[in-house]
This record gives sequence, C-alpha cells and structure tokens, in this order.
Amino acid sequence: MKKRNITLLVLLFMSAASFAFLLPAPNNIALFLIIKNNVDRKPENANWTKAKKGELIYGGDFVRTQKQSFTLIKFNDNSALRLGPNAEVQVFGDRDPSSVNISSGDVDFKMTKRKEGVFRFTTPTSVASIRGTQGLIGVNLDGSDFLTIIEGLVMFTNKVSNVVDSVGAGYTAISYKDGTITVHKSTQQDIDRLNQLVKEFTGQQHKIEIWFMGSDGKLHKMTIQTGQ
Repeated sequence: MKKRNITLLVLLFMSAASFAFLLPAPNNIALFLIIKNNVDRKPENANWTKAKKGELIYGGDFVRTQKQSFTLIKFNDNSALRLGPNAEVQVFGDRDPSSVNISSGDVDFKMTKRKEGVFRFTTPTSVASIRGTQGLIGVNLDGSDFLTIIEGLVMFTNKVSNVVDSVGAGYTAISYKDGTITVHKSTQQDIDRLNQLVKEFTGQQHKIEIWFMGSDGKLHKMTIQTGQ
C-alpha cells in the first residue's frame, strides 16, 4: 500500500474522553498521548502554544511542561517519553525519532530497540547513545546531568572532556560540568526519583484506533493498545 494513497483519520481514546485528528503530513514523529495541567509545544521559528491531547509532534518541535505538569509523548516506532515538571525538550527525526535534546527537567524514557543506528539524548553537558533502553535522564539544577538505567546499556559521553562511560541496568551516572563522570549502583533515592515521575501516569488505559482509506477505496480500521 503506497503512502500517498493512504488518508489517516486517528481517533485517540483516553480514559472516558476521545479526541479526533487528521494525520496530514508524512513527517510527524510523535503525538501527545497524555497531558496533565500546563504543557506547551513550539515548532522551530514559531511561538509557544498550549498543547492538546492527540496533537501531532514534528521533527524540530520543542515541548515544555510547567510547574506541576506532566506529559507522555508517544513516537511512531512505539518509543515513549514522560516529561516531569519544568522540563523542556526538542525532538528530531523523520517519521521515527533520531534524537532528543533535553534543556531542563526529568525525562523518563522507553526506547524501542533498533536494528541499525543509535538514538541519542543530548543535554547541556552530555550525550547518551542507545539502541533500545529504559530509564531516566535529566538535568540537575547545578548543571550536571544524571542517567539511571532500568534496562539496556548506554554509552554516556561528557561533552566537556569527551570522557565516555558505559551505564548498564541497575546503575546511575552523573556527568559534571568539570568533565568528569561517576557511575554507581542505583540507590533507593535514584529509583524513587524515577518512580515519582512514573506514578503520575499509573492506571490510565489507552487505545488508538487508526482509520485509513485503502487502495481498494474502502475504509479500514487498525486498533493499537498502547502501554505507558
């Protein structure tokens, strides 16, 4: 089935509410699956606007959360980001995500395993290169970066010194502005930091129904149950 012959009408069902939107362009890479309180979106060279549930996200878009606000972003390849309060990211990619730049805040992630290439998180101090991993990454108030890995393996690079360290499941790394990286077995405090964010999304069920017009001229439906 050729992409140019497909018109997608996506109905997003979340809890008791439903949202409908038209998928108008081939370069969207994600959508807002959950929004709690005040979340904004900004395309490059445009102004900030209030984000809506079901709204599409394109390569180069910025997303930010305000105080006591959260959002779950779902990518086309089924990868997901959960942003905590006062977080700001910029997402890149063409259909599938290629990298995310994190300016501030905590970001919980579950990235789909890749056969080729790597996905990268960049922060003011560091770069985390992964193929398929679950964990938490963010920027501390003192400018250092932290990374807690639940599943998978990440190569963590300090951009100041180019020092590289591997961070595996059950470990946490801190990358400092002076160019050093420390890695330690994740403490209860590290895990609690992750769980504090995750619990904001617990207990919510999601189903996406994708309607498309096929080359046979008939309307077809694809149902996808989404995890968190």
